Amino acid sequence: MDLQKTKEARRETPGKQEETTECSLESYPGKGHSKNSPKNDSLDHRDTDNAKDPINRNQRRPPSKFAYDGSLQIRPAPLSATSRASSSSFSKPMIDIPKALGLGSKEQKLLEVAKRCPPVTKSTLSELDLPCIMSNINLRMDANFDRDLHFKPDLDGEKGRRKRKEAADYWEAMAVEITIYAFCATHQITGVREDPLTDQQQSFEPRLPTMFETLQDVLKTLVPERDHPSVMQNLEVSLLMQQIQKGVLDMVGVANWLATLLKTHCAPMRDEWADRMVAQISTGSQSQDSFEVVRGLQTLFAILEAMKLDVANHQIRAFRVLLIEDTVPFLQEYFRGKMQKDNFRVESSRVWYLGLWERELQSMEKPTQSDSFWPLSVLFHGLSDFLLQFHSPDGFPETFVFDSDRLWQLRACLQNLINLDICWFIFESYIHTQKRYLSAPAQTYATFRSRIGSLMEANEECPRGAPRWLKNVRCIALEIARFACAACCGESMVSDSVIAPIEAALEWHLSNESGIFQFFQASLREKLLSATSASAKKYLNMSPLAICDSQRHHPQSSGSQQHHDIERISMRLAHMGVLHWKVWAPILRGCAALIGKDVRKLKAKGGVHEPCQLTFSRGSTQRSTQLNQRKPLYFPNVYALGL
Repeated sequence: MDLQKTKEARRETPGKQEETTECSLESYPGKGHSKNSPKNDSLDHRDTDNAKDPINRNQRRPPSKFAYDGSLQIRPAPLSATSRASSSSFSKPMIDIPKALGLGSKEQKLLEVAKRCPPVTKSTLSELDLPCIMSNINLRMDANFDRDLHFKPDLDGEKGRRKRKEAADYWEAMAVEITIYAFCATHQITGVREDPLTDQQQSFEPRLPTMFETLQDVLKTLVPERDHPSVMQNLEVSLLMQQIQKGVLDMVGVANWLATLLKTHCAPMRDEWADRMVAQISTGSQSQDSFEVVRGLQTLFAILEAMKLDVANHQIRAFRVLLIEDTVPFLQEYFRGKMQKDNFRVESSRVWYLGLWERELQSMEKPTQSDSFWPLSVLFHGLSDFLLQFHSPDGFPETFVFDSDRLWQLRACLQNLINLDICWFIFESYIHTQKRYLSAPAQTYATFRSRIGSLMEANEECPRGAPRWLKNVRCIALEIARFACAACCGESMVSDSVIAPIEAALEWHLSNESGIFQFFQASLREKLLSATSASAKKYLNMSPLAICDSQRHHPQSSGSQQHHDIERISMRLAHMGVLHWKVWAPILRGCAALIGKDVRKLKAKGGVHEPCQLTFSRGSTQRSTQLNQRKPLYFPNVYALGL
């Protein structure tokens, strides 16, 4: 495939000599990037005022070998009957696919169905703008719990796979389109159509104009306003398309100008990408390989996305203190607005808390003697029920809507701790049946925990009883058996007589809410509530930022690994609970009329006898359960507590 028209071909079209006058792009008047610049992750905005060269500013670039000569065959898309009747209707031009090119059905299908816009556009990057960052409530919440919070491309899961497929199809269609441009230039295809009856499937809507428009729009969001005239001048879409049709576009020159512009404003670590982009486009032009040119364009848009991510992540770091300190008033304003518009209901969460209050009062020996922290401790008792219960809950109370993912993670960690204790119990039981004793229990437990704990993590996403879950349980049983044989006999070989009882016991205790599970559950609950209460009492009088920093500088405990894990989980749970309390207590104190029935009327009636509809959320799914109150609920003085 020849991407450049020969000199003989130029001489055969004397009538178009004047039309094909070279019209090169003006060089970007910025200084080059020094290779000695330090490579770091900061944003480097360099001054280019002193680097303008008045001598070279008006010089033309030599034409690139990636130049398209000749006019491209363009025709308007056929209009429907309704469109023809309307004088204001307008259709985008369509490009005929030359039959002589011999494109396969796959390439023709790509030209027809692939996306018209590149994967990176001003719209897709808009959520990284500062106003969107400051109004992103999920980001504000995550900033409280993740010091190294940052944006990254979302390419995981089914959605990510679909995005990668769409991007691959777009760039492959772009390569085919460039091939068509080159073919038309080489064979001097005129505006006369070979077949007047060409159907719609043999034409396509060009993507190059939209790509240039997108490139211009994205660049203007990344460079200072002083560089916008240069961007507009060098990326004028109508001029670029005219140069393509005339066969005089200097694509390598455009790539060099873009690299200079990007190096001036991007982080130094992106300079290598810019050089790679120029090399790919230059190689593709010299070898007349449209796919290599497209790889250079892919690199270009990857640089633009990375630059936008760099800016957004820099802004997160710069505004982190403000995002965290403003968490409580921001959430209060958000939820008040939702409640006033009746878009957020808290009745179920309130009834859930009052039910916990009643339960805890009944379990107290002297209900009248309770300290000021007791109302918050009721909240932690309720959360511990969700986190430690054997069966997975339908969801968490609605008021924890922005903490649900973190709560599910804590539940997975706590369930793993219980299951790890069960595994250790089965291991010790087998050792005792063999009338053997561990010479160094602490060291043995640490090694056991390390080897079994990693296998436990593989079961976090699997429901109990699922085939994958059973397979992982058998792997854990095999590892316990191997560990037991090594501890008893020093042997590495494991017989079936050892594996069978361990596997049966493990599968039973992990599949059922047995007495052993309840024993370790109760033990872990006591440790968790004690550590959580201790942390929460400190956090109550601290600002959100102080709470974050205190966890970062928390000293490492000298106890066991299990103690360290419980301490880490309890600090996270206390952090969530205290923030939740600070947000919701003032809202419910001042908005009792908005959240349901009058509490004083309910107290006068002696409680609630009707079933209460509780709605919890898990991600985007909402589920409802009926809670039948068999006896009247005692409602405390919610105004004094803020609930």
